[in-house]
Amino acid sequence: DMVAPDNIIREYVAALQSIKMDVLRHISVGLFEDETISNDTDDDDDDDKKKKDVDFFAKLHDEHNDTLRLITYLPTHSKTTANRCKEHSDYGTITLLSTDGVSGLELFHNGQWLPVPHVAGALVVNVGSLLAGWTRGALRGALARVA
Repeated sequence: DMVAPDNIIREYVAALQSIKMDVLRHISVGLFEDETISNDTDDDDDDDKKKKDVDFFAKLHDEHNDTLRLITYLPTHSKTTANRCKEHSDYGTITLLSTDGVSGLELFHNGQWLPVPHVAGALVVNVGSLLAGWTRGALRGALARVA
């Protein structure tokens, strides 16, 4: 049984959207783990504290206006070839990257470019400028390139 390519893409997009929402919820939990929110009701459960909003960032993505880019950076063995993708920081909230084991993806850290290792079945999660701003720099976007 063959599956139509458009169905494969739809399934992939749905899986990535689910992962995105999970990542955003985990970010909220991590950032707000020590915070409690005042509750104006008279419930005696836990006095005037209520559960933190684990959907804080997820709710800001409920329209699913995501962008899917399928880009292949072919391997290069040339010492004179320029970067296959110039250094940049991502502009949104998060970027989910799937790698295929071809080297080249690098992050700038402590003044040097470091290769991002390939882990089979894993996604690389980059923080974008928007999320860095929303978190007042608690999470910072990385400078990346494909060398």
